[in-house]
Amino acid sequence: MDAETLILAVLDAVPGKKIQGRKRLQKMSYFALQKGADANVRFFLHDFGPFSADIASATDLLAFLGDIEEEEIQLGRSRIYSKLYRLNDPSNVPEHLPSEVASAIKLLDEFTTIELEIASTIFYFMSAESLDSARAIEATKKLKPSKAQPGIVKRAQDALSKVGLDEGGRAN
Repeated sequence: MDAETLILAVLDAVPGKKIQGRKRLQKMSYFALQKGADANVRFFLHDFGPFSADIASATDLLAFLGDIEEEEIQLGRSRIYSKLYRLNDPSNVPEHLPSEVASAIKLLDEFTTIELEIASTIFYFMSAESLDSARAIEATKKLKPSKAQPGIVKRAQDALSKVGLDEGGRAN
């Protein structure tokens, strides 16, 4: 599948058919790929963990075409805004995620965006750099010292374990 189809399939798999935030959409797409979605999408390590220019461009295109709704929402009373991405028509999804991948995406939806950022960074080091779990966590802490706090790292490890991407279930 291409990047556009992957985004539609990921949005179709999450409860409510919506994802809040560009970063979260990137992480969910990354994990769909890591769990076995067959997509022609490349990720590289960037400021907020694994990032795909393919996913970023495809998101903009899908919003422009009206296949997904992109809404700017205010977070609380702050002057901080976030994007909300919503699948407009579930019947318009050309290809769905394999059931195991869709199940993993639903499980990952229970975690916060920062937990997914740390989890995806840990997993990136494990898969792309061939580091074991402990070394991947240390590399993540070094890269993201303010975000990789013990509680967040623990939840990130829980996320990876829950979907079988921890040390024991690592895809190679």
